[in-house]
Amino acid sequence: GIDYLIQNWDSETTTCRENGGECKRDAQPVRKYMGLRSTTDPLFQIEKVFVKAKYMDIDPEDLEKYYEAMEDYNACMAMSNSMAFISQFGEYNPGGGKDEVLKYLDESKIQVKLAQKNLGIMMGILKIE
Repeated sequence: GIDYLIQNWDSETTTCRENGGECKRDAQPVRKYMGLRSTTDPLFQIEKVFVKAKYMDIDPEDLEKYYEAMEDYNACMAMSNSMAFISQFGEYNPGGGKDEVLKYLDESKIQVKLAQKNLGIMMGILKIE
């Protein structure tokens, strides 16, 4: 999921027309990998799972760290979604262009990496691989 997206960011966020046509950056894969497009996306509504996971046997010393990581993950997910969505229109906005698309897509990547970090913290606390 997220690991694959980050490792293959450029190829996953670039769509080329067939027969050697023009290539464009595409933010839809970001939203898909983050579970924001469809009920079939792997992380679709994962935040609901995080909330239910708090009832699992979590070491009380890790509870605050878990909640902080959960809140940070949700914030990063929302921001990556916003930046990915905005990047789709960067070329059409006044003063926009391919550089604007890339600027917002790069910001989305930063947020995806932060989400990945927080997901790892939560998985570690829950002892999930």
